[in-house]
Amino acid sequence: MLKSKHIESNRENSVFQLFFLLDDEDQDIEVVEVREIDFEEVKKRLEKGESVFITRKRKQKLEPILVAGEETADPWYFYHI
Repeated sequence: MLKSKHIESNRENSVFQLFFLLDDEDQDIEVVEVREIDFEEVKKRLEKGESVFITRKRKQKLEPILVAGEETADPWYFYHI
């Protein structure tokens, strides 16, 4: 049993993402980003019938995507008829 009601991330600037699948006919999803997880809130959500998914938010690496490069054999155009 956990004695603490919150868990803090060990890594600097680390953020947790909590996904709450709401118990409604549309199955809406609520996404919350936090530095500390409030397990009392998680418990309340579960008692209301919601589903909970918890993950650590990872830094996104933006890599350039080359749309048309040197290997394009035929030139392409936009034209109007």
